[in-house]
Amino acid sequence: MVYWRHFDAQRTKTAGGDANCLVQNLVSLCMPPDSTHWDHVYAIANGAYQPFKVKFVAERLKEHHAIRGRPFFGHAGDKIQEILLNYPTLRWWMEADGLVIDEPVAEVGRLEEFDRFAGELVTAKWKGERLAEHDFIDIAKRLDERGFALNACLQRAQWKPIAVHNQKFAQKAIKTFEAAAKDRRFSRSIRRRLYLARNRYRKAQRPVDPIYVEY
Repeated sequence: MVYWRHFDAQRTKTAGGDANCLVQNLVSLCMPPDSTHWDHVYAIANGAYQPFKVKFVAERLKEHHAIRGRPFFGHAGDKIQEILLNYPTLRWWMEADGLVIDEPVAEVGRLEEFDRFAGELVTAKWKGERLAEHDFIDIAKRLDERGFALNACLQRAQWKPIAVHNQKFAQKAIKTFEAAAKDRRFSRSIRRRLYLARNRYRKAQRPVDPIYVEY
């Protein structure tokens, strides 16, 4: 088992990457003074015993300039990890066409608007193992203010009982998240949808935690 902090094994597998080129792949080189971490990553990739491609390296790695020469000797993955320890908010992984070093929060942009908005609200209000009732109602109000429609955002099983109710009782139809959240018959469904949004948001955000990867 190989352990690298901030290395994203899940993205590596999803993107068809191969981390074997980082393991037991020796590199021995010395970088000149004033070189950057960005330069170092590319030099490690090109100078390794088995060279590998680099697809993208965040521009932030150009900010640090070495005062004196910097030697690199050891396994390529370990040397890249040493560099990444200087950037706790960055993550790195392998894709089919090369190494990527980037901000993990970019994944949040791929979420549906509801999951992104609701997920962030629920994550911020989450305490213990559930959402407090007053926070639950407040989030429902904010969803209504944002213009989210119940029938468009709820899953089919969550929307069906509300739709049946609205057909039977048109004058007392449930049309907003706030109304559904305050109704005991439907509040559980709203909570489930909010919890799903939270889970999707957290997964997409991929907070920087130690990752264990086995190859």
